[in-house]
Amino acid sequence: MVKRLLIRAGTSYNPEESQVVPVNSGKAVSVESDIGLFKILISIKNFDGAKPHVANSFYNLGDGKYLNGESANTTESSETSPLPNLRLDVKFTPKTAIKGSELLFGNDFTIPIKEYVPTTLLSTGLRFFTWFINGTVKGDIYGEKPYLYSPALNSFTYMGVDLDKKNPKENLNSNTDNILTIPDNPPERKKFFTKLSHCEDFVYNDAATYTLQFDTNFVKMADSKYSVSIPTYGNSTFDIDVLRYANEKLDNFNWTIKQGGQDGVGHGRLGLIVNFALRDE
Repeated sequence: MVKRLLIRAGTSYNPEESQVVPVNSGKAVSVESDIGLFKILISIKNFDGAKPHVANSFYNLGDGKYLNGESANTTESSETSPLPNLRLDVKFTPKTAIKGSELLFGNDFTIPIKEYVPTTLLSTGLRFFTWFINGTVKGDIYGEKPYLYSPALNSFTYMGVDLDKKNPKENLNSNTDNILTIPDNPPERKKFFTKLSHCEDFVYNDAATYTLQFDTNFVKMADSKYSVSIPTYGNSTFDIDVLRYANEKLDNFNWTIKQGGQDGVGHGRLGLIVNFALRDE
C-alpha cells in the first residue's frame, strides 16, 4: 500500500466540494470565492499522484505523457530557472479592495495534530519556523484546529501586479494609488512587509490581478515520499518524516488564502483552500 497525494482546490474546508488540481500541467484551475477570483497552477518535482491525477497530471513539468502513460499535447515549459520541490502559482483578482494586512496566507488543519505529533517536535519546529522564516507568523499548533498565518505580502516568494510576463524584478510599486517605496527584490520586499504598518498602507485593488507565487524546497513530495525540512543553524535542517505520523485521521492539510481571521480556522472570509491529502493505493 502506497500513500499517494491528492490535491484539490475550492472555497471551503470540504474537499468533496472542491476540484482536482492537475499537477505539472500548466493548466490553471479557476476558483470563484467571496473575496475574488483565483486561478492556480501547481508544480511538484517527481509527482506520483493518486488516481484522480493520472489522466490530467505529469511526473514533471514539460513531460509529454500523463501519469497513466497516455501521450499529451503539451507546450515546452518556458521556465528557465531550476524549479523548487513545490510551487503554488496563483493569480488573484479581488472583488473589492483589501488591505495588505488583511490578506493572509498559511497552513491550517481541521483536526488536532497534537494527539499524533509529539509536543516537543511541534514546539521546536514552530520556534525555528518563526525565527528563520517569518517572525510575523501567528498561529496555534496545539489547538483543535491548528493554524499558521501571515500577511501574504511577506509570505509569497514572488509577487506582481497586472503582469503580462514575469520579470526578475517585482513591480508592486506600480500598484494603483501606491504610497510606499516597495523593494523590487523579493527577499527585500518580504523583509519590508514584516513591518505591519507597511502592510496596512498597501491595498489590493479590485481592478487589478495579482501574481502570488510560493516556492519551497523545505517540503518534499517526490515519488510518494513526504518530508518537511525546517532550517535551523547554518545549513542544517530540522527534518520531519510525514509518513511516520500520518494515519487515517491525520492525512491532510491546507494551504489557505483568506481575508482577515488571523485568530484561526473559522475566522475571516475564505478565499482559496488548497487541500493536500494522502490516499492509500
